[in-house]
Amino acid sequence: MVPFYCGFIGTYTQSSNSKSEGIYSFTLDAKTGEVEDLHLAARADNPSWLSLHPAGQCLYVVNELDDFNGKEKGGAVSVYSIKNDGSLDFINQKTTQGKSPCHLAINSGASYAIAANYYSGSITVFPLAHNGAINDPCQIIQFSGKGPNSLRQEAPHAHSFLFDKTCAFGLAMDLGTDRVMAYQFSSNTAEPLKPADVPWYNSLPGSGPRHGIFNPRGTCVYIVNEIDSTLNVLKYNSIDGSVINIQTISCLPENCKTQSTCAAVKISPDGNFVYVSNRGHDSITVFKVKRDDTLDFIDAISSGGRTPRDFGITPNGNYLLALNQDSDNLVVFHRDETSGCIEKKREYPVPAPVCVIFR
Repeated sequence: MVPFYCGFIGTYTQSSNSKSEGIYSFTLDAKTGEVEDLHLAARADNPSWLSLHPAGQCLYVVNELDDFNGKEKGGAVSVYSIKNDGSLDFINQKTTQGKSPCHLAINSGASYAIAANYYSGSITVFPLAHNGAINDPCQIIQFSGKGPNSLRQEAPHAHSFLFDKTCAFGLAMDLGTDRVMAYQFSSNTAEPLKPADVPWYNSLPGSGPRHGIFNPRGTCVYIVNEIDSTLNVLKYNSIDGSVINIQTISCLPENCKTQSTCAAVKISPDGNFVYVSNRGHDSITVFKVKRDDTLDFIDAISSGGRTPRDFGITPNGNYLLALNQDSDNLVVFHRDETSGCIEKKREYPVPAPVCVIFR
């Protein structure tokens, strides 16, 4: 059993009242859930999303900006090598050529990284070098359209990209048009992405698809909808990348009147429970996965702070770490692997935390 996990936390450095300086690292005792050596690992501008190289050698950081170094329109992706002691060394940085990138996915072969640009409504494809460095974009796909919510869906808003288990296909979540776009992926072509035979799935009007997670078998994908606080359960066809909706379920308790929006969705390592964070209701919702992959609502448990933008589950499944953006804290919960429920154990101050990842 691994005695400690090395973790990294992304933050907002440019939000109002933020005292963050960049990327933070920590170690977590796999047995007790205690966080140790929590410190600033690298100064960075708005490092709002973190992704790990499949071999664990590099950390990829999305800089959620509208202007790259004040010279070019768009945010950036920065790459750091991870030393044996968990410290970070800067490798390089490239602009996404799109405003406010907020997510990054890397294929299992570590040959490409795909960024989602929220305000530009586009996705950017980067080739990766053998040492993990990021090269200039080779493909940019611009989305089009809008949704019924004039405040949130006046234009396309790409929010994330998700490779399937084989990396033969990928899904892009467009919050602005209520579409989940499907793409065939090939690492042997100049432009790795092309629309799948069934190019998109339409979520409910005004729902706002944000993030997704596959079950361990890769046969089902759970898509969280930010605007209407629901979760879509989609049967996935790995032959052509198409999906069929088999359930839409609320992420909030019955008769809840609190204004709230969903953020993160994760699945337990054994695939038996799905979790969603609710900003406004400030909770983590627990769902039980049934044999047919549909979900039962179990409970919505306080996140221990305000605005839980992200959370992470330790690889052994014993702990869930919630990041509360507006109360500047990381909360460690013990997770019961039988019931799926979580219980708060301890908390730690972290300025404007918005993403957590384990090495």
